[in-house]
Amino acid sequence: MKSNENPIDSRSDKEVLASKIQLLLDIVHAKDADSFTYEDVRQGLAEQGLTLTRTRWHRLLAGSPDNRWDPELLKALAYFFDVDENYLLQRSGPIPERVEAELRLIEAYRIAEVEHFAARVLGEVNIDALRAVTEALRNLPPRPEKKRPTN
Repeated sequence: MKSNENPIDSRSDKEVLASKIQLLLDIVHAKDADSFTYEDVRQGLAEQGLTLTRTRWHRLLAGSPDNRWDPELLKALAYFFDVDENYLLQRSGPIPERVEAELRLIEAYRIAEVEHFAARVLGEVNIDALRAVTEALRNLPPRPEKKRPTN
């Protein structure tokens, strides 16, 4: 990743990388209820012949400026998460189709859960009102990213 002066996204390359890795972890968490732990990732990289210390993992997830840029580590992480390595190696690397499809599926699940909840709570509300609530929920702006504690 080369440094970019992007007026829209003022984050550093390492912060962008951290958010990409966090997105991959979030997808796993949303699908399987349990995110990969540090140990899972460490073991997966060890199978590829790479060592990942807990400190390095935390620095990666935090987008720490003192973290050394290591293309081999990023390629191994891409392999571990089963995504195109350019997604992690390039600041504007394309979102892999699988990741994009997973995000759409997760969004659909969440909308369905909210619709189901609203139907239970609202009870005998007319169908037009339920459709209006559903449409309003679908048109909400994306939630801002939250920094989650890591393992």
